[in-house]
Amino acid sequence: MKNIITIAKKEFKDTLRDRRTLLVMIVVPLLLFPVIFSFVGNIQSSSMKEAAERKLNIGYNKVSGNETLLNYLEKNENFALIELQQRDSLSKIIKEDTLHAVLIFPSGFDSMIDSMKETSVGFYFESTEEQVEERIVGLIRQYEEEIVNERLSKLEINKSVIDPVIIKRNDVSTTQEKIGKIAGGLIPYVFIIFCFIGAIYPAIDLFTGEKERQTIETILTTPVYRMEILTGKMMVIILAGIFSALLAIVGLFFGLNSAEALPSQLTEVVTDMLSANTILLLLSMLIPLTIFFAGILIPITVYAKSFKEAQSIITPLNIIVILPAIIGMLPGIELNVKTAVIPVINIALATKEIVAGTIDFSLLAIVYASLIVFAVAAISFSVRYFSKETNILRS
Repeated sequence: MKNIITIAKKEFKDTLRDRRTLLVMIVVPLLLFPVIFSFVGNIQSSSMKEAAERKLNIGYNKVSGNETLLNYLEKNENFALIELQQRDSLSKIIKEDTLHAVLIFPSGFDSMIDSMKETSVGFYFESTEEQVEERIVGLIRQYEEEIVNERLSKLEINKSVIDPVIIKRNDVSTTQEKIGKIAGGLIPYVFIIFCFIGAIYPAIDLFTGEKERQTIETILTTPVYRMEILTGKMMVIILAGIFSALLAIVGLFFGLNSAEALPSQLTEVVTDMLSANTILLLLSMLIPLTIFFAGILIPITVYAKSFKEAQSIITPLNIIVILPAIIGMLPGIELNVKTAVIPVINIALATKEIVAGTIDFSLLAIVYASLIVFAVAAISFSVRYFSKETNILRS
């Protein structure tokens, strides 16, 4: 054990001297999310404010008896009503940004309203234009509600007559469960990706880097068992992956709390969800997951002859790791006996349930068992591969 600790200390020192590894393992996961949330939040807030306050040019066709709704719309100072000179090419006018929307009235629109009959108004708009539809339709709906109330008043009818059934909704889901199902999909995606990325560079440096520096032969000739060398190096890779994942979660936590554009209720619930118990449960799954990742990375980095070759082989693995994490975020994919044994997917789904507070501990036990099996299999493969000198000294 003493030899393993000595090797691990030596490899830690070498790893912490590498600026590229420090950047990927510490700086990126810690600062990425605060920067993203701050940047995106400011842009979104500014964009929404601009879209809500900008003046909309609304075209309309001049026919007899459509003054009531036009006057109602004109009360809004952010609407400019422009009479159309021609009826053709409405889509072209809107797409060229000459007008934001067009209203086409049938003849006798007001008389149909006054006679308590149904009428219509054509609404031409571009759905890609932010808040155009919401603002105009919202105001028309207000106008419609006033007309309905006037008609009911004239007929001396209580509104309850046309709304005979009132649905009293009682949602038994807690706020934590609802937000947890959404935010809980992001958290595993974050720590799975950064767990893998955080383990990549130490793995490359400790094995492929030794080949490039031509120090691998020196290490193998020391009076230390090869298994101890492998264990010491693997410990560094595992701890680097776990550390990177935890920093990513910390960065996500600070990013959510510093994002002014997010609702305060959301940030409060997410903060409560990332409690000490939740972090400990996540960490308990991270350990076998990182061992599994290390067991995959070590044979690749031992096989590679150069840093560049190792990167080219490992890069496609990022997609293989990301894909199950994305699948775990999809609606309808739930944690069950089948999904609990699929690596990466099981962690993504289990984390969603843990964060939402709805985890089935019998399924969680299956997740742990499957992770341990995969971790042991990965270690066994690494040990067998590292035991052959032809693999280590491949040139």
